[in-house]
Amino acid sequence: MTSTAQVAQKIMAKLHPMIQLPVSYNYNQNRQPNQNYTQAQFQFDPTIPIVTGERTGLILNPMFTDNINAQNQQTRNQAQPLQLATYFARTDMDLLYGLGPFIQMPTANTYGGSQQTGLGASYGLMYQPRHWVIGAIGYNAWGVGDNRSSGTANVYFVNPTISYTSDNAWTYNLQGWINGNPTNGKSNNTNQLMLSAGKTISVGKASVQWQIGPSYMVTKTPSSPQGWGGFFSLTVAFPEKGYYIQPQNYSN
Repeated sequence: MTSTAQVAQKIMAKLHPMIQLPVSYNYNQNRQPNQNYTQAQFQFDPTIPIVTGERTGLILNPMFTDNINAQNQQTRNQAQPLQLATYFARTDMDLLYGLGPFIQMPTANTYGGSQQTGLGASYGLMYQPRHWVIGAIGYNAWGVGDNRSSGTANVYFVNPTISYTSDNAWTYNLQGWINGNPTNGKSNNTNQLMLSAGKTISVGKASVQWQIGPSYMVTKTPSSPQGWGGFFSLTVAFPEKGYYIQPQNYSN
């Protein structure tokens, strides 16, 4: 694997000590009869590493999400609550794992989501042999506060993924987004699949990766339609030294 291919593989593992600036666009088009509901979701979720040792580090992962919902020729902008996941991460050979506190801030308006603060834990486990990344990251939070006028902040999210990176830095990825609020009922729980492919290139000291492909929303909810859509992401990464790993032969 080339050095660029190694960075491409680490981008998919997410918990490596590198600054990542990913922007994603996720479009959901309802394909059910007699329904006219679409959703465009924009997300910016940078990762900021603080290396604390040869095998350990702290990862900060703030998440900014905005939904643009269109239904029956009416469009509404829905800014989601600001979320912050943290991971005290460690690597052991081909395993990379992390655990830390998670917080979800109250939304600025009742339409955007819960007025409660959510407190909980974020976690991740990745198996990363040569070429592959297999694992998941996720979080769980519980609402704190008495204001439940817009629902609770009892939320969960799991992002399972499996990816393959070729020797020349092409990456193929299958991932899922499983999230919801069990307190507010099944209609608020969603399950989406995304299949994407893309290339990583070096630009000076940075690496740039793009991914594009189809998505499918498995569940139908009041805020997201069921059916086929599309996914695109662009990540700028700045690799850093840290998380010592037993040397491997990447020359071929």
